[in-house]
Amino acid sequence: MQSIYMDGPIGRRSLAASLDISERTVRSETDFLKDAGFIDTDVSGMMITPKGKSILEGLKDFSDDIFGISKLEQEVKEALKLDKVIIVSGDVDEDPAVQRELGRAAARYIMEIISKDSVIAVTGGSTMASVANALPKAKEKTNIVVIPARGGMGREVENQSNIIASIFAKRLGGQYRMLHVPDQLGAEAVETLLNEPDIQEVINWLKDAHILIYGIGRAEDMARRRNLSDGLKRQLRDAGAVSEAFGYYFDSKGEVVYASNCIGLKMDDLKHIPKIVGVAGGRQKAEAIISIYSHWRAGVLVTDEGAAYEILTLCKTL
Repeated sequence: MQSIYMDGPIGRRSLAASLDISERTVRSETDFLKDAGFIDTDVSGMMITPKGKSILEGLKDFSDDIFGISKLEQEVKEALKLDKVIIVSGDVDEDPAVQRELGRAAARYIMEIISKDSVIAVTGGSTMASVANALPKAKEKTNIVVIPARGGMGREVENQSNIIASIFAKRLGGQYRMLHVPDQLGAEAVETLLNEPDIQEVINWLKDAHILIYGIGRAEDMARRRNLSDGLKRQLRDAGAVSEAFGYYFDSKGEVVYASNCIGLKMDDLKHIPKIVGVAGGRQKAEAIISIYSHWRAGVLVTDEGAAYEILTLCKTL
């Protein structure tokens, strides 16, 4: 039911492939769900009914209580002083499939907070790609505008914020804008590009964003992926950088130790964004998550059990 809700309308073959189970099993299960009134079908595929959605929401609360997730969410929320924490079962570091569940959990929350006129800023990364692909397909056009939180053109094209923004927009029935600029630029190049009308338009959209959805990275990993120079990598290590988000590197206390010279969202812009949602999972990300949320004690975190338990352990030693 969860997969049909997030991906519907969806056919049996596509659902079987998505869940990695046989079509025969899917046929049996979906026939039962249809007879119970939880799903409906038409030429475009299967979709959840209002009754099915209500059942799903009730089952989530029940299962979270049974497995202690609700208690864990509250403990992490208090430890990091956040507005809300959403936790999925498992650990991305041990089971890569958990990343898809992270994406689904984030997508569900996003659907709760967006309106048909929302301006949404998104970053790049594989986790954000999971969020984008988990969004349900809109049945009608909206006035939603999705914009990349920063520029960037490199090797992993499918995980860049420009591509993520386009997937978000298509899923939500809205529009998107792109920042066609390199990730690392010199000061003069930045100044020149900021005077370009197309880029200035995107920057203005960023300043009016209602929602920011971003991934959290470990400083060492992000420095490597962004091909920073060896000298800059040493500088980050010497400064104690442990985390990265939209081009900013933070130490364990949440202090900015380096800001990349890229075009996009700036730290001061965050003060004007009502909803800020971070998505990251895996025990190895715990220190980075603590670092980010030490900088601003607010917002929403979507994570997994592996990161959550490690966060609580590390917070006890701070």
